[in-house]
Amino acid sequence: MRSPVLPASADPSTVRIWNERAVLATLTDGLPRRAAHIAEATGLTPASVRAVLGTLTAKGWVCGLEPEQAGAMGRPARTFQRAHPDGLILGVDLGGHAVRVVVSDLFGEPQVVGEAPVASPDPFALRAALADALSPVDHSRVWMTGLAISGALDAEGRLARSLALPQLVGRRPADALADVLPGQVWTTHDTRSALWAEFMRGAARDARDVMFVSLGRRPSLSLLLDGRLHLGAHGSAGELSLNELLPATNGYRWAVADGRDPQGDALRAAAAGDPAARAGARAFLAEITPQLAYAAGLTDPALVVIGGALAPALESALPEFVEALGSRLQVAPAVRLTELDQFATATGALLLAQQRVSAALWDHPGALPPLTRTAFEDALASSKAQREHG
Repeated sequence: MRSPVLPASADPSTVRIWNERAVLATLTDGLPRRAAHIAEATGLTPASVRAVLGTLTAKGWVCGLEPEQAGAMGRPARTFQRAHPDGLILGVDLGGHAVRVVVSDLFGEPQVVGEAPVASPDPFALRAALADALSPVDHSRVWMTGLAISGALDAEGRLARSLALPQLVGRRPADALADVLPGQVWTTHDTRSALWAEFMRGAARDARDVMFVSLGRRPSLSLLLDGRLHLGAHGSAGELSLNELLPATNGYRWAVADGRDPQGDALRAAAAGDPAARAGARAFLAEITPQLAYAAGLTDPALVVIGGALAPALESALPEFVEALGSRLQVAPAVRLTELDQFATATGALLLAQQRVSAALWDHPGALPPLTRTAFEDALASSKAQREHG
């Protein structure tokens, strides 16, 4: 939970807001604390702390724990800790060949739910795979789903173009799949979601200017500039699916394909350690190095992270890639392979959805609303109305 932007004035209502947030900040680690300890940490008087704790308890942000009776003289002091509402956030990676799902509580760490293959390009197959991947989740508990999509999204959330998901082009994925996706839905780009996961939990935790190179069925880039995902003027920064500067991945010729999924065969062979496939993967990275160096020269990242399905096959190719990249740039960035697995995109989508929940409930200068699903949905609706009319 990040520190919110607070109002500058100091009228009584503002002081109450400050006090609520100061007290709650002492409990964000989830550990129980006595009111006296909270008073010491915040500088508030014990009476003020008790009053604030009462308000936060009534709003559902804090819960009081009954003291243990054994082993001490007198009445033990009551302790307080941050409440954990019975709510979930999902991250969904919706691809043309597989659906992957992770879950967390409102403030917790992502946990893998599972994945399901998409049997065919048929819209019903996509819907069936999504329903299968989501089947372990109690939909009634989900407050928000972060949905990561392969393709370019327009300003209205419609999928403008997608090679992976042509059945959704021209539609808002959140609307098209509303009967399957639980909770409020926040739609985002798959490669940006993977980069956000690297920034928050993976190889880019210590960097603020990052170029993420996703090498899977289609090479794509995403950019983090000064700690923020860069979207571009039309939301398509890093979208390379129509750019002939990068070779098409039908150049993945290192595996014997059965004709149904040649790219998948090639990627699976490389990930499994097939020597010919790994040699082909290294050759492909060398082939696209000039183009990646060109992109790095334009954006000047401190770090390049290589992810996607080919990443596990490229560890031995990194020294050569680093040298080739450095020879083409004034200042060479650091280069790392992803630290995350195939659930990276779903994890990033969940973390971005957590940000949306936090923005609605916490990251704003006003008073804290009740920590309830209804209050969260009301805050989202109010924010949407303000954007549409202002």
